[in-house]
Amino acid sequence: MRNPSPDRTVKMGSPAPSLKINTHHLFVGEELEDIGKSHVIIEKGVIVEIDNGWLLEPDIVTGYILPLPVNAHIHLNDYRAPESCVGYSLSNYVGSKGLKHPLIQLYKDPLMPKDLLEILIQYRAVVDFQEHSWRCNDIKEILRKYETEYIGLSRPKHWDESLELIAERCGGIGISNPTKVPPWKKLELKIISNRYPVAAHVSETRKMEETGSLHYLLNDKIRLWHIVHGVFLEDWELRLLADENIPIVICPRSNLFFNSRMLDLRKALKYNVTMALGTDNAGCFHPDIFVEAHILYTLFKDIDPHTILKILFINGYKTIGMEPAIIKEGEPAYLMAIDLGLANHRSFNPYASVISRGLWAKEKIIVKKSKVFYI
Repeated sequence: MRNPSPDRTVKMGSPAPSLKINTHHLFVGEELEDIGKSHVIIEKGVIVEIDNGWLLEPDIVTGYILPLPVNAHIHLNDYRAPESCVGYSLSNYVGSKGLKHPLIQLYKDPLMPKDLLEILIQYRAVVDFQEHSWRCNDIKEILRKYETEYIGLSRPKHWDESLELIAERCGGIGISNPTKVPPWKKLELKIISNRYPVAAHVSETRKMEETGSLHYLLNDKIRLWHIVHGVFLEDWELRLLADENIPIVICPRSNLFFNSRMLDLRKALKYNVTMALGTDNAGCFHPDIFVEAHILYTLFKDIDPHTILKILFINGYKTIGMEPAIIKEGEPAYLMAIDLGLANHRSFNPYASVISRGLWAKEKIIVKKSKVFYI
């Protein structure tokens, strides 16, 4: 694999006004069709040519060219307190009086550790449930240098504060537990949800399901951008989400760690619910979304790997109202090149190879328009 960024750094991205890439596998369009051995030419940040066959003297030779995913749910603050959740239940760790909150007050720096940046660089966008809403603009500015769009959702702490002000700080609102929203705030939240993105943890625990966390919001016509977790949702609720076009962001590691179960993918697919992936608590779970896809592939062996790849690479955009950053002629160049060794040219199922081996890729190069980042 040739690397156009020989200093092997993610700092700011190496400028690449023109780039020619040869690859064994190329996943094009929203359907992620693999066109096999082919090449891509990028000029001034735009994909100008995709065709079969290899070019002479390319800038990069790689195994797979893939779109960039969205991490549709993360808590970035938690990254500064690794593995602090060990031995704690969900409520004792992330509840209003849980351990997490004093820890993220204690460990305030660095705001964006270098090793975290090297993970976030692979995303086109990240959706952060942000407890410290005054930090959203600073995080956004840091990630902008790496062409990663930061979508911060402020988490309300004091319900006597204006929801307008809370939403303005980050650009939206993230609700930890809908049933904690005071009844007298629901009308204000309904108004806000028509102007700002609003997302919520729903049915993360059995108690949240039994207390009607989803319906507590929907019954008052509060518009939801998406919900997160949905572990204990029943069939009729999945049908409701499909009818209302409300996606679910699933976080397999988090759900399995705290609940020993997760949303049944088969049921959600049966009812045509849009699902995307998030990594949730960045202090408990390494925030690489490839791990989440690998868990789905392991647990749901009867589901086509192609379907799981669409959940990984396409559906995250649908949770945030963005057009997917697909690989197509005339589109801005947002893609990654990964080397999977022998699986580059001898894979019996290229979609499965990406899921099974992508996390351990020998090399990964991220292209964002006219910038190239080496990981």
